[in-house]
Amino acid sequence: MVTYHGHGTLTGELAVARERSEALATAGFPVLRTKIEAAPADHGVPADRAAAEALPEWCYFEHHVKLLLPGDADLAALAALVEPHSARLSRNARKVRADGAQERFVTQRCSRVGRPHAGGMLGRLLTALRRHGLSQVTPQNPGFGIVSMEQEFVVYDSALSLDAGWMDAAPVEADPPAPDDAGPPSPPAAHRHGYPATHLPVTGGLHARQEKVFDPALKHFDHAYRPGEPVFADPELGERWWAAQRRAMEQVLTAVADSPWADRLMLRGSMVMPLWAGEAARRPRDLDWVVIDEEMDASGLEGSRLFGEVVAAIGETLPTTPAGPWFDTGAVRIDGIWTYDRVPGSRIVIPWHDDDGLPPGTVQLDVVFNEPLPLPPVRAAIPVDGGARSVRLPVAGADLSLAWKVQWLYSDMYPQGKDLYDAVLLGERTRVPRAVLVDLLRPELGDGADRVDERYLRRSSGMDEEDWAHFTRDCPWVRGSLEEWLDRFERALAPSFADG
Repeated sequence: MVTYHGHGTLTGELAVARERSEALATAGFPVLRTKIEAAPADHGVPADRAAAEALPEWCYFEHHVKLLLPGDADLAALAALVEPHSARLSRNARKVRADGAQERFVTQRCSRVGRPHAGGMLGRLLTALRRHGLSQVTPQNPGFGIVSMEQEFVVYDSALSLDAGWMDAAPVEADPPAPDDAGPPSPPAAHRHGYPATHLPVTGGLHARQEKVFDPALKHFDHAYRPGEPVFADPELGERWWAAQRRAMEQVLTAVADSPWADRLMLRGSMVMPLWAGEAARRPRDLDWVVIDEEMDASGLEGSRLFGEVVAAIGETLPTTPAGPWFDTGAVRIDGIWTYDRVPGSRIVIPWHDDDGLPPGTVQLDVVFNEPLPLPPVRAAIPVDGGARSVRLPVAGADLSLAWKVQWLYSDMYPQGKDLYDAVLLGERTRVPRAVLVDLLRPELGDGADRVDERYLRRSSGMDEEDWAHFTRDCPWVRGSLEEWLDRFERALAPSFADG
């Protein structure tokens, strides 16, 4: 098999494939089959059954789970285990190691279904394998089990008939069973009801309460809400869930750090705040990224590549514990953010699950483009696995983080309590040159930017008690009134505004 990576349209890639097939045939190696595969998150991949049924029969989702098995593994039992999941065990070992251990693939094909359905089928296959004793192989859990996983959507297959008798393109007949609490509507229905597709309060139910929180990044929707932090009825369950949520976010960080995009994305926000504010920092809930390449277009081909490749890399990450979490990238949801102001971007929400009976969760990635950088990023080590290791990424330094917080508080139509909280913590620990603040504020405030100082937020009445209440409801451990935090803000920012 010859594999190569390409970027572009299907028509263009078909032309490349024909050219290379002819070259191979001329050299004496006739090509029997050509397959072109896309990442599940790519534009045009079907989101539901109706969209999938409109495509040719050679279009299908395919998942490859690589297993490391003992030499005496019961292959017949394993083959019988995976077949009900539209999957097949490879007839031959990909590799037999010196100690007799063998590498084999389980291949799952999902035809005539959308991304969420295919992702659910993969999840059930992985659960079946884990219950069979094949946990995720990690440095902490060596031995036999699941080594890796790949997800793809086949957009062209020239010889589907070659799989006859082993695996075919028969449509999946039944929809997966609906959970007891189906949560928010699917993306099209969510939009019809005025909610963002990324409004996915997956932990809601009898075990937890998850309120809606206003998010100005989504104000182009009728209901501009994101799910708030879940509050669990059982504190022990909540502690376990938050630990899994942290592991899921760290898996995403690792995937990005190991991807070709690592040096083109800068991390900022709550995941970086502990570096600059220590234990006082808010609990990280999402991952905020800035595309460092200011020329990249969010709606262009390279922007689409970024989203598709990052989501694919996340789907292939290895859980850090045998139980997970693992990502359902087939159910990824994407919305535009800051559509009418600031800088354009996208919000990506990826559900995760585990095999320890925890409620599911999500990891949210906000990616913005064309953001001017008044100060350069710094390269920092983000601790993961409880500090046992770290991943190195470009991040917004304390000074740049503070500058952006002040910019948003002073110029946004809806200043947010979390930005006031973060700005106070940063301002009490670092300074930013006044000239940087003025330059950031000038596009919104004009000549008035030259006259602003630390008291501007209070004078402008940009933030009121209701805004602060939204924040403290989402972060109930924060103590103090809005007035008290404005006082702290003014004391903390006075040195920066006096600088120069």
